[in-house]
Amino acid sequence: MRWIIVGDSLTTVSSSTGKVPYMTARPATGDTNSPSRDIAITSRTWIRVGLAMFAVGFGTNLFAPMLKVYRDQDGISEASVTAMFGIYAAGLVPALLIFGPISDHYGRRAVVRPALILVAVASGILAAGSEAPEWVLYVGRWIMGFGVGMAMSSGSAWIKQLSVDRPSAGPRRATIVLSAGFGGGPLIAAQFAQFVPAPQVTPYLLHIALVLVTVPLVWGVPETQFPAAGRVTRPPLVPRIALTGRFFWAVAAWAPWVFGTATVAFTSIPGFVTDNVAYPIAYLGLISGVGMFSGVFIQPVAAQLASRGWLPLSVVGLGAASVGLLVGGIAVELGSALLVVPAAIILGCSYGIMMVSGLREVEIIAEPHELGALIGVFYTLTYTGFAVPFVLAVLGPFVGEVFGIGPVRGFIACLAFGVVVCLVSTVPVARAASRAVAHPRHEI
Repeated sequence: MRWIIVGDSLTTVSSSTGKVPYMTARPATGDTNSPSRDIAITSRTWIRVGLAMFAVGFGTNLFAPMLKVYRDQDGISEASVTAMFGIYAAGLVPALLIFGPISDHYGRRAVVRPALILVAVASGILAAGSEAPEWVLYVGRWIMGFGVGMAMSSGSAWIKQLSVDRPSAGPRRATIVLSAGFGGGPLIAAQFAQFVPAPQVTPYLLHIALVLVTVPLVWGVPETQFPAAGRVTRPPLVPRIALTGRFFWAVAAWAPWVFGTATVAFTSIPGFVTDNVAYPIAYLGLISGVGMFSGVFIQPVAAQLASRGWLPLSVVGLGAASVGLLVGGIAVELGSALLVVPAAIILGCSYGIMMVSGLREVEIIAEPHELGALIGVFYTLTYTGFAVPFVLAVLGPFVGEVFGIGPVRGFIACLAFGVVVCLVSTVPVARAASRAVAHPRHEI
C-alpha cells in the first residue's frame, strides 16, 4: 500500500484491489509549501526527514567533547563552558513552544526547511568563535538551540505522520534518528578535534557539510499537515491538555530527567577521570556516543516492555537513571575511566526509555491539530535537563565546601541526591500510570 496526495486529499492506494479510500485534508490556501498533485508518500518517505533530523541532532551534541578543547586550549573555565553547553536550551525552549503550534497550522515543511539553514549558520558562527571573543560561542550555541527547537517538534510530528506503513512506530523512529545524531555528533567530532588540525573549527565544518547534503533530500518531501478550512485562530503556545494532572504525572514530572541524566553522563562525570586517559577529547566523544547510542538500541526493548504492560516505561527509565547515577558516583570516587562506560550505557538507556515513553504518551494525549505543540512542550521540559551540568559545576564545589568533603565528593553527594529523587519519583508516576484514563483529553 502507498499513500499519494491527489489535489486536496491524502489517499491510500491498495496494490491488491486498486480501490482508493479517501481521507480529506485541505492544503494551505496560497501556501507554496502545499504539496503538488500526485506526490507519493511511500513507506520510506519518512527516511528523508529522518536524515535531516539526524543532521540536526548531530550538531546538537558535538559541542560536548569541545568542552575539553575550550578548557585546555582556550583557558575557558569549567563553569563557563558548561554554561555555553546549557545556553543552547535557552534558545531551544522558546523555539519549541513557538514553532510547534506554527507547524500544526502552517505545515511541517514551513518550519523544518529554515531550521536546517539556521543550524548550519550556527555551526559557522561556532567555527568562527575560535578567533573571536568568548561571547560569540554563547551566541552560536543559542542560535543552534533555536534552530534545533524549530526542527524537533515539527520534524518529529512530520515523521510520525509520514509513517503511513506503521503509524505506531512514528515516535520511536523520530527518537532513533535524533538519538543517532546526538550520539554520532560528539563521537565523530571528537576524533576530528583530537587528531585533525584546527580542533576548534573542523568539527563544525563537518556538521555544515552534513546539513548541506540533507537539505535537498528533505526539500521535496510532501506536506502532511494542513490548516483547517475557514478562519484560522491563533493557537495557544501551550495546549490545554498540557495543564492537566494526567499530563503532569504521566510526562511533565519526570521529563527533565531525560536529558538531565544523559548530559551528566557525557559532560559531568567523565570530566573527573580524563586525566587518566591518553586521548581525553576522543574519550569524551566515545563516552558521549556510547551513552546516546545506548539510548537508540534500548528503544526496541522499551517498545516491547510497553506492549506487555510490565511496568510503565517512565518508571523503568527512572529506575535506570538511579542505577546509572550510582555507578557514575562510584566511578568518580575511584577515578575509574573504565567504570564511566557502564555508567554512560545505563544513563543512555534511561534517556532512550524515557524519551520513547514521553513521545508515546504525547501521541495518545494530543489531538492531531495540537500534536506539534504538545511535542514541543514535552521537548521543552526534557531540555531543561541541559542545565544540570552547569548546576553541578556550581553546586558540587559549594556542597563540598559547606560539608568539608571537597569538590569531588561534593559532586558525588549531588549525584546521590539525584538517585534519591529518582527513586522517590517512581511512586507517584507509577500511581498516575495505573490510573490512566482511556481518553485523557477530556480530563480538563
